[in-house]
Amino acid sequence: MSDKYAVPNKLPGKTVSVLKHRKRRILQDESVVTQKRNDRIKKRTATKNHHKFRRAESFVMGYLKAERTAKRIKQTILRTNVTEQSAKSADDSNPKLLFVMRHAGKKIFDKTTAEIFRTLRMGSRHNAVFLENTKENQLLLRVIEPFVVYGNPSLSSIRELVFKKGFARIDGKKTAIQSNTMVEEQLGAKGVICLEDIIHEICTVGPNFSAVNEFLCAFTLSSPSNGWQKKVSVSYKRGGEYGDRGNAINELIARCL
Repeated sequence: MSDKYAVPNKLPGKTVSVLKHRKRRILQDESVVTQKRNDRIKKRTATKNHHKFRRAESFVMGYLKAERTAKRIKQTILRTNVTEQSAKSADDSNPKLLFVMRHAGKKIFDKTTAEIFRTLRMGSRHNAVFLENTKENQLLLRVIEPFVVYGNPSLSSIRELVFKKGFARIDGKKTAIQSNTMVEEQLGAKGVICLEDIIHEICTVGPNFSAVNEFLCAFTLSSPSNGWQKKVSVSYKRGGEYGDRGNAINELIARCL
């Protein structure tokens, strides 16, 4: 056959151009990804090093809040009759156990209030602890009352809290309670060898209540499932949220688990 009728072979040239195009596209894609990653790093660094401007009013507001809180604490202490509180705590009809949850106060400006929260192991919102219902704890709760909700938990609520939200502090670290062996290793000398023993000691405020309470970390709860239904700045007795709820605390616990 004559060469003039031969079909020219253009496939090698096309193959080369496709490969070049693919290589160029891959390089472009890689450069875009690299650029985005660098932009994210720069943005994160800039945000970290950026000092947010604060207006002078914010400092004044913090001072005013601290001053108001200090004045309220002073009035609360003066109005609280320790003798009456002592008689109330000694009454057999009064529950021995309290469950306290910090629900407000993202920032605490008053030093006294902040120190009480540190002492009670409620350093941030939604932290909760068990307390013995004594005159000293009643006085502390009166001082921090606008920031907490509390009441008398039932046995079922205590069991739910321990099983669902219970963590232990072992060697200074927050550790999940994975077995009764862990409990026995830490509290066996006190006669507490399982989770049911812990629940019983808490419910009855037994002789080893303090040891069990120190073994457990403060509970970290969630916000109520349907949100706060009433004003958090108004006491429960006046139709709001904060303060003593009595047995109604169990309904709130169920919504926060």
